Amino acid sequence: MIGWLKGHKSTLKIADPELRPLEVRLQTAIEGGILGSSDTSPYQAVWLKNANAFSGMKPAIGSLLLVVEGPTPAQARRLPSSLILLPLSRTELKERSLMSVACDTLIRQFVTHGRNIASVCDFTGTWREQLLSSSAAGETAVAGAEGLSLQRLLAGDDFRQEGALFWTQLKNKAALEQIAIDELLNWILSCRTAWFSPYTGDLLHPGDALEIHSLMQEQWQDNAMPGHCYGAQYWNHPSINATFSGKGGVVTFHETQQDAVSAARSDGGRIYSWAGRTDPAFEQICIQNGIQLSRIEDGFLRSVGLGAGLARGAMLAVDDLGIYYDPSQPSRLEVLLKEYVLSPEERNRGEALIDLIIRARVSKYNFGKTRSFAYPANKEKILVPGQVADDAAIRKSRSATIDCANTPNVNLDLLRLARTRHPEAFLVFKPHPDVETGLRKGKVSRETALEYADEIAEDANIIDLIEAVDCVETFSSLSGFEALLRGKKVCVHGAPFYAGWGLCEDLTQIEGRGTSRTLPELVYLALVKYARTIDPVSLLPCSPEFLVARLAEQRTDKRHLLVTAIKRHSSWLGRKLGI
Repeated sequence: MIGWLKGHKSTLKIADPELRPLEVRLQTAIEGGILGSSDTSPYQAVWLKNANAFSGMKPAIGSLLLVVEGPTPAQARRLPSSLILLPLSRTELKERSLMSVACDTLIRQFVTHGRNIASVCDFTGTWREQLLSSSAAGETAVAGAEGLSLQRLLAGDDFRQEGALFWTQLKNKAALEQIAIDELLNWILSCRTAWFSPYTGDLLHPGDALEIHSLMQEQWQDNAMPGHCYGAQYWNHPSINATFSGKGGVVTFHETQQDAVSAARSDGGRIYSWAGRTDPAFEQICIQNGIQLSRIEDGFLRSVGLGAGLARGAMLAVDDLGIYYDPSQPSRLEVLLKEYVLSPEERNRGEALIDLIIRARVSKYNFGKTRSFAYPANKEKILVPGQVADDAAIRKSRSATIDCANTPNVNLDLLRLARTRHPEAFLVFKPHPDVETGLRKGKVSRETALEYADEIAEDANIIDLIEAVDCVETFSSLSGFEALLRGKKVCVHGAPFYAGWGLCEDLTQIEGRGTSRTLPELVYLALVKYARTIDPVSLLPCSPEFLVARLAEQRTDKRHLLVTAIKRHSSWLGRKLGI
């Protein structure tokens, strides 16, 4: 027995059994207002492809809801799925065929409303300029005949195909009414189509759906070569595979450099090597064998939880020249910062990203208890963030104030220098979370730290601390970048990627830099152009904007926090036992 689903304004009956798997999405679309907020009629839904079986159906009440495949499969897994929804009049269905009524209804609605709507997206222009298609984006769900025909119509192909009667008839009727088919299609896909997020299943704005399709296809095509990975910890494998799988297949992981080189030589693939385990000899071997090599490393918005605590990363830095934390050789990010000319739209996106990150209160690890801090109002308040003492970002850096290659503990050196430079300031020392939890090296005893710092902020959220101080003094911590985002003064002893562009007080001169950059430019180039981002839940490529929203959501998800805590303690126990 077919039941009724109650919506905000209407009810839905699934008259066509083949629509049953889409019942929730149809109801979501109706409740989201896709049919118009004023219509409270009940709907009886049928597929266009089964329209002949329901051609004699005359709903006693309400309207027949014709469901048409959009340009992406209704059950798409990688792309935004799409459904065109069209209520048809009971009166008209008594006298004419369903197909004819559907086409005339669309034409009539477009003439009445469509030409005056400014928010219509340019689907046809984008589709043709970027050669969009489901298959080119790696979508595995299969589209039906009408969906494939719509894809060809969007692509500008002149088609005549049996089984594509709806789009053929609509195109012919538009021509008779002297309506440009491209304008009509853009209106249908913007105003009569429900688009669903591949990340959450929620309704999408049509423009967002188009951007996601473009992103998915770009990533799929960019990954046209077989991928081979060396040096990454096993908990990062799913994220790396999601980032670099594509037209060339899935990523293969290798235990040794030689295995990776042999495999890449065999299938003409490229190598993704964890930057900290990529030595000059390995780079030379790749050059000699004509193998493309990219270094990878955790990105700037990583996860809710620590990398050393087995939390899976959602952003990767990908560099074909060097790596962003190592100033001994140019990185792709450094070249972008020196040479890339941003468009006004790209600068605006950088500004919007800063605003989004600030409002969402996200950071690289999103770790530590949230609380407020009340520090003396009559003193300059300076945050000194600790780092992992043996991290490659320390050992490979440059500094005019700290012997970073040989110092036993950069954190102690940094505390001493900060107190010497600011004898009257209120210093707050925050140990690095990996060090604080016993997962990495660099611990400074509490007694020693308090010889220089006025307070030690343990198990604290870095954003709370940044907001409570006037300045951040760091060697090369990403906390400096996070402080810049929040308008704080930043003093830098090392050579992090954000230093040398006129944004910080640089205590070390960095050769090769000096170009003035605005903060929005830095943010856009680092987070959009340089890094690759995936959704940590669906493991699909996503924009940094979506990742910010996802991290903010995970930070309050009790189940996710519990799993993260269990992983962190397992990692700590494993290290203690030497596993």
